[in-house]
Amino acid sequence: MSEVKVSIVMSVYNAGKYLNEAIESMLNQTFADFEFIIVNDGSTDTSLQIIESYKDERIVLINQKNTGLAKALNNGIDKSKSNFIARMDADDISLPDRLQKQYDFLINNPEYIAVGSNAIIIDVDGNYVFSSSRPISDEDVRQKLPKTPFYHPSVMFKKNVFAKAGKYCESMVKAQDTVLFNRMAEFGKFYNLKEPFIKYRIVPTANSTRSKIGRDRFIKIIEKAIKNNDISAEDRFFLQSITENNRSISRLSNYYLFLAKKYLWDNYKPKIAREKLVLSMRINLTLYSIMLYIFSFFPERAINKIYRGSKV
Repeated sequence: MSEVKVSIVMSVYNAGKYLNEAIESMLNQTFADFEFIIVNDGSTDTSLQIIESYKDERIVLINQKNTGLAKALNNGIDKSKSNFIARMDADDISLPDRLQKQYDFLINNPEYIAVGSNAIIIDVDGNYVFSSSRPISDEDVRQKLPKTPFYHPSVMFKKNVFAKAGKYCESMVKAQDTVLFNRMAEFGKFYNLKEPFIKYRIVPTANSTRSKIGRDRFIKIIEKAIKNNDISAEDRFFLQSITENNRSISRLSNYYLFLAKKYLWDNYKPKIAREKLVLSMRINLTLYSIMLYIFSFFPERAINKIYRGSKV
């Protein structure tokens, strides 16, 4: 294997459905001087067998008991050989020029410590939903803080700065990337490449912080973690409690509702939006979903006006 200029780090937990696409998208990069560290974090499905089926010498497999995302990523990065760490998730797809573009950017702009990109957003089946428009410049990216300014699996960052920032906060079971990038921000500049270099898959996930009390406490926990790189046992329990069971049907209602909003606001396809809203309302009929269904019959200009008004 040639010199390792970039270390790709990906944690895998029961991601067999999408894992082949994720792995092959990295192995087929135009930039070839990398190691691909894959941490199998205690998967119980076919993930380990899929990883082991690849014979590419650039793959470094770490097979461990389940520790959670933050610890798994820290373990993988600790074992990496390069100062340039490219994150990847097991259900996403990197476009072929991603590593080359990000490596070139960091080499040519040494004052920058992390570079992400925009993304092509796809649904659980790989269908196009919309294209993102994340802030690009360091100034605009920082205005996004304390919210995360990056799509986590799109980022390449410097390992030495990652260590200075305290690595991923292992007591956080959610929003580990938000805490990390806020802590890294004091050490250098951020950038997002305008062109999308990943296909970012949105899947049915927990969304139990919709109440004001839940949101406010969640924000306070993130603020504590940014300051201390740790949270209390009580806060950790709260984060675990708002993570819904993966078998809960409520997550499907929220998922279809999210897709419907994107098909209205970001990619005007009202017919598809109505289809997703019907699926959501069959599970959980709400005033908000009914309102969106009515909006879906409005012309695009009116939808855009409503959306801009709601963002004020």
